[in-house]
Amino acid sequence: MPNELEANKQFVRDFFAAMDGRRFEDMRAMLHPEHKFHLPMAKEPLNKDTHMAMNMNLQKSLTEFDRHFHEQIAEGDKVVSRMLLRMKHVGEFNGVAPTNEYIPLEAIHIMRIKDGLNIEEWDAVDFVPFLKALNFIPKDAKAPWDH
Repeated sequence: MPNELEANKQFVRDFFAAMDGRRFEDMRAMLHPEHKFHLPMAKEPLNKDTHMAMNMNLQKSLTEFDRHFHEQIAEGDKVVSRMLLRMKHVGEFNGVAPTNEYIPLEAIHIMRIKDGLNIEEWDAVDFVPFLKALNFIPKDAKAPWDH
């Protein structure tokens, strides 16, 4: 079992390396036919095709992905990854002109693996830096506990 858990952690890292490297066919090949992605802002889970389309479209505006895994925990068929993703805003995104800023996103990601493929994903993401970088909220906005 420990070797399988380590292999699952490596699979997650390989999946994100394909995503971050814009190797979309490699990424698609790692998705199970019944894939579901539970994205926080999506009304319903994305399937394999909508997940790929979203990612390919996103990477027209956001490039130079730099991902750092703080830690990974594997149990059974799931891998939990706590990570930092930095990306550069180089193209129009939802009506916002490119800022050429690097945007950091802290995330906790869970991937379920079935038959050696990514069948299901969940994300919990701190979108505040993203929203500040795109001026959806003021850059100097503070939380109530920040004084």
